[in-house]
Amino acid sequence: MKTLRTLMLAGCLVSGSAHASCGAAFCAASNDWLSLSQGVTQGWRVWGQVEYLKQDQLRAGTDKISPDEITSHHEEVKTLNRNALLGLEYGFAPDWSANLVLPYTNRDHLHVVHHHDEPPIPEAWQFDEIGDARLTLRHQPAGHHAKDLSWSLQGGLKLPTGRTDVRNADGEEAERSVQPGSGTTDLLLGGGLAYAPQSLPGSLFSNLTLQAPLNEKDGFQPGWRAGVQAGWLIPVTGKLDLILQGTLLHVGRDRGVNAEPDDSGRTEAALVPALAYAWSRNLSVYGQLELPLYQNVNGVQLTHDYALSLGLSLTLN
Repeated sequence: MKTLRTLMLAGCLVSGSAHASCGAAFCAASNDWLSLSQGVTQGWRVWGQVEYLKQDQLRAGTDKISPDEITSHHEEVKTLNRNALLGLEYGFAPDWSANLVLPYTNRDHLHVVHHHDEPPIPEAWQFDEIGDARLTLRHQPAGHHAKDLSWSLQGGLKLPTGRTDVRNADGEEAERSVQPGSGTTDLLLGGGLAYAPQSLPGSLFSNLTLQAPLNEKDGFQPGWRAGVQAGWLIPVTGKLDLILQGTLLHVGRDRGVNAEPDDSGRTEAALVPALAYAWSRNLSVYGQLELPLYQNVNGVQLTHDYALSLGLSLTLN
């Protein structure tokens, strides 16, 4: 069925909050939710995705604040993220596939340090680095599609492949939450459902993901993450689909002597409209726009007004 097949593509269109393979805190969009299609496609699938996310709005709790309201010696100004993701999926059995995600990030970060009566000192970082890779297995029973219902489970690890010691031109090391890697190995778990009711065009889908660090590295452990996505895939034409999603994310506080627990951790809800176009039988392109509806942060943190991602998916069989 075309609608459920297209959900394999919709799995690339999820809020950035679902995981952190491109850094400890900054991903505009993720590919963590499950590819809910009619069974695992045997052979290779390759996908690529680019993301843009600019964090330049200070927030305390749910309130937007100005720099004049900051009382600490450390004032965040902005973080600009331009990420690229390369994904490889190999279906090695009718019910099983292995997945590898390799992230790359281009990041600009600026903050200002205040020292009593001295003038403010700006500190900036700009780097292009590999982030933390993800390796997962997906299980989706090929025989469980009665009444257009599809389900799958996923599990794996986020690996500490990204650097945690990036410095700027002055030799200052960036805070751990800005680094391209967290330094930790994280457990990744997920499960999802897709259903095509006769009373509605297209398909409904939902997904739950969990990311939990298993260790601490150099006095830093990122907060655990739990995300929920739910949405409706609506056929527009024979090749074009509209995807309407809602996402909810909770991130725990960072821990360790090199963490900032008072200014980390958050809860977010977002609306994520997307379009997916089947260019050919094997090639699809897609794009999404994330629009935050609710953002509640611990302490004072930078937040964003929107996030954008574009990508393609190619089946090699």
